[in-house]
Amino acid sequence: MKKYLLILSFFFLSGVSAQTFAGEANLLQLIQTQYQSILSFSGHFTQTSFRANSELPPRKAEGEVSYKRPGKMRWLYAPPEEQLLVTNGETLWLYDTLLENVTIQKLEKLTDGTALSFLLGLGDLNEDFKRRKISKSLLKNPQGLIVELEPHQETANLAFIQLEVDPENYNLRTIALMDQQGNYRTIALESMNYNLVLEDEFFEFEVSAEMEVIEAGNL
Repeated sequence: MKKYLLILSFFFLSGVSAQTFAGEANLLQLIQTQYQSILSFSGHFTQTSFRANSELPPRKAEGEVSYKRPGKMRWLYAPPEEQLLVTNGETLWLYDTLLENVTIQKLEKLTDGTALSFLLGLGDLNEDFKRRKISKSLLKNPQGLIVELEPHQETANLAFIQLEVDPENYNLRTIALMDQQGNYRTIALESMNYNLVLEDEFFEFEVSAEMEVIEAGNL
């Protein structure tokens, strides 16, 4: 279960042309401005997790993701994972269908200077991260522009992130997150639809009497 909380507590080279565009001094601001212009989106995601110094194959998961500005997000993992991670901008719920338990955590404790803060429309890439040269490409067959960012605020869970964006409109395509131990995961966003009408209730979670409730330490 912790691995899904870490996705959000972390929480983005091809040919010569992509590297040239990625050298633009204002690329971070272009990405930030474009993301801030999006009121909502829904689409499919594919998550691939790689463990350092492991002979095991990468672990894959997929599902549906939705977002509504400001601060609302919903990640629904398809079987066999069958997990739901949803936040209304104040509280984050992680529901495990198979175990029938729900972990509840205050969102503000997870978003200070993290990639999640950016994804939720609450953060600023220029303020929370420092851009640096790409150390190694974590993305397989990227077709967009790549930036690598190191967080200003040191954390044990995040060494750096890479963002792949569309070269024409700067919409986010892929997020890659590397931790301090060399483990990393990529999250590819696909079939995205923007500026949809999404009700606030879609980003709420009702805890039933049958569920085991696990309260994280910051409640």
